[in-house]
Amino acid sequence: MRLDRIPSAQEAPRDAVPSTVRAAIGRGPARRRTVVKGVIVALAGAALVPFDWVLSRRAAHAGPSTEWTAANCSDGYPSGYAESANTWWAGGPAVCFGGWRMGSFPCDGAKFHFEGSRGYGDENYTSSRVTTCAGRNAWRWTAGGGTYRCSDATTTTVWNSGERYTALTIAACLL
Repeated sequence: MRLDRIPSAQEAPRDAVPSTVRAAIGRGPARRRTVVKGVIVALAGAALVPFDWVLSRRAAHAGPSTEWTAANCSDGYPSGYAESANTWWAGGPAVCFGGWRMGSFPCDGAKFHFEGSRGYGDENYTSSRVTTCAGRNAWRWTAGGGTYRCSDATTTTVWNSGERYTALTIAACLL
């Protein structure tokens, strides 16, 4: 093998003709720095996409947690309302209004309706807070010598039998 017969990468051979492939592609091959930059950008994107997924998923599950602090939510319910009975598992006085179920069972540690999943007996609940009452999620109500925060959520109940029901539920959280 003779080294002088190996063509140079910088100089074309004397009898070389232009490549039809190169003409079809246009520009010549990418430089090493361009390839390295592309790899770095791709790796950075691949590393950051999971963070975007986590943060956007987290935001999707963080429902509203603002409340109407007037005693009767009169802007949302100008004609007022009468308290309804507690229909969740935990006991408590009739405080809030509306909803398929109301009471203290769905209260979370921040005294709003819980978000996510919970279960009791043969029922499993998945809840997401919603906005009501003049653009807010919750309102305060004074009844039976206590002040309560009434907070709304859309809750899907699934029984062990597989039956499902989705409706508005209310958390009546003692403050």
